[in-house]
Order: sequence, then C-alpha cells, then structure tokens
Amino acid sequence: MRWRVVLVAMACAGVSQAFGRFSYSLLLTDVRDDLGISNTVAGTLGSANLAAYLVGTLVVSVVVGRAGLSRTTRIGVTGVAAGLLLLSWGPSVPWAFVGLVTTGLFGAAVWITAPGLATAGLDPSRRGTAIGIVGTGIGLGIVATSVLEATVGEGNWRSVYRIEAAVAVVVAVLALVTMRGGAPVSSGLAGLAAVRQVPRWRPLLWTYGLFAMSMSLFMTFLVAVLEEDAGWSSSSAALAFTALGVGTVVGGALFGPMSDRWGRPRVLALALTVVAVTAVVVPTGSRPWAILASFAFGAAFTGVPTTVAARISDHVRAESFGAAFGVATLAFGAGLTVGPQLGGVLGDVTGSFRPGFAVAAVCAAAGAVLSVERGAPQRETA
Repeated sequence: MRWRVVLVAMACAGVSQAFGRFSYSLLLTDVRDDLGISNTVAGTLGSANLAAYLVGTLVVSVVVGRAGLSRTTRIGVTGVAAGLLLLSWGPSVPWAFVGLVTTGLFGAAVWITAPGLATAGLDPSRRGTAIGIVGTGIGLGIVATSVLEATVGEGNWRSVYRIEAAVAVVVAVLALVTMRGGAPVSSGLAGLAAVRQVPRWRPLLWTYGLFAMSMSLFMTFLVAVLEEDAGWSSSSAALAFTALGVGTVVGGALFGPMSDRWGRPRVLALALTVVAVTAVVVPTGSRPWAILASFAFGAAFTGVPTTVAARISDHVRAESFGAAFGVATLAFGAGLTVGPQLGGVLGDVTGSFRPGFAVAAVCAAAGAVLSVERGAPQRETA
C-alpha cells in the first residue's frame, strides 16, 4: 500500500507540475504565434499561471490542516485535469488565461502535499530519497511533453494539452481510488510556527524564492532563447527541453540520496551552483554544451525542491509537514510569479531572451551563497 501511494503521488506530481505548469514553457512560442500576442503578453500568461500557484499555496497552507494531505491531493489533481481540459480547447487569450490559472491554482495543492504523503512514517535518513522519487514524476512528465510537442504539437499546441488532459483524468481517478482518508494534520497557523523550527529558516526561504525566479526564467524561455537567439530549429530546441526532462528524472534519484548522505545545505548549494552555470551556458547555443547544460539544469531543478522539502521534513513533525512546506512554497511562488513577466519584458525591450538568463544566473548564484552553512546542525528525527 505504501509503494502504491508513493507511485500515485509521483504521477500526481507529474500531472500537476509538468503538464499543468511546465508544458506552457515548451509551447510558449506556438501559443504566442497562434494567438497573435507579444512576448510580454505571452510572459504574462505564464506569470498568471504562477501567480495562481502562489494563491493556491496560500490557500492550501491554511486548509490542509482541516482537509488532510490525501484529500487535498485528490482535489488538486482533479482541478489540474479540469484546467488542462480548458487549455485543450482554449480558442482565445481569455480562455488560455483561465486554463493556466486553473492549473496553477490546483497544482499547488498537489506539490505541497505529495512529499508529505511519500515520507509519512519513514526514517529521516530515507526522506530525501522518497521525495526524490516523487520528483521523478515531474521529469517523466516533462519528457512526455517534449515527445508530444515534437510528434503532434508542431504548430498545434492544443493537441498536446488534449493528450495531457486525458492522462490527467486517469491519474485523478487513480488518486481518488488510492488516496483514501485524509484526517486533519495541523492548523494553518502551525505552518509558520513549524517553519520557524528549521535552523536558518529565513535564508532557506530566500534561497527557495531566488531559485524559483531563476528556474521560471530558464524554463519559460529555454525554447525561445534557443530558437530566436541561437537560431535553432523547433525540433532542436525541443531536444534541449527533452534533455532537461531527462535530467529531472535523474535529479530526483540523485540529489535526494545525496542530501541524505552529505547534508541538506551542501547539496542545496551544489544544486544552485549548477543552475547558475547552466543559465550562462544555454543562451550561447553552443552544441553540444547547451544540450548538456539543459540536462544538468534538469537534474538540479528537481534537486533543489527535493532538498528543501527534506530539510523541512527533518525538523517538523510529519503531521505538520503540509502546512510548513506550504509556507515555504509561498516564497517559491513569489519568485515564480516575477520571473516569466520579467523575462518577457526584457525580451521585448532588448530584442533578446539572453538578458533574462543573465538574471536567472545571478539569482541562482545568490541562492547558493545563502544556502551555505558552517557548522550546520545535525538532522532531527521529527
């Protein structure tokens, strides 16, 4: 039963994050050209998705105590499926906006709760590994999206969303069948109190927010910077996005156990350093380095949230994890909201997407510095 829950949580994470949030990054230029909008408007649509994710995080942080982890996850993945159905039809900008807002809003309910479901009852020395497995679902979803874009989505972004919506419905049904129960775990206010139990919690939240801004710039404009600044074809840019997705599959399985073994702060600093370096390499369009850098970014991309979630799990009780991680995700959501719109504006003003990647590199480097600890405390057995 435990493994069944972990695997379904992994599938829910893939649907909510890869399909509901990151598919738009790969499809951005197709959506922009099909709807006849500017880079700024296209970036604003991405920011709307992320702003909704921030609002959803705030709501989940308060209600998860009354709803429970399982029930919140079930509601979240069902809502994401509904949003993907809207996007699969969306004939205009307003409908695309509603669909992206829906997937962002309900996607927060899944990612905040899924790590807690995976680690419930586990020894602290295995929590990073368990959260890494859940994060693997995001990587598999990104790879699937890349394959769909290359095979059925060339100039037809709605077809990609149609297939993703069908998969999401199946996963939602599995979640409804598998994740039963959902007893209350903590009150909303306990989340902030629980986060304060984590050593150096303020730098941790700043680091998570800076990473979110860097990551949102990188993922939203990866395809755009390779196609329009580096002169790559759509299929070549999709290959880079696929490499990123493969990296995320590897990253969850790599950084989770690493953080169990070497400590959360060290691994967090390492992952953010990788993000900073790859944000410099990718915009050059140099082959094969840009593709290798996309792969490395993907690995670090899942490594950071996995390590942050494990760090919080080390110091709070299992029943309070959802609310506590929700508070941390507010900082993450704030960074997500700023990134795409800033990147779109910089793209319109400068005529290039490269300045956005420079900002991404600076944010990741700052996060790496903040995450460094001397004499870091040992993990607790919360």
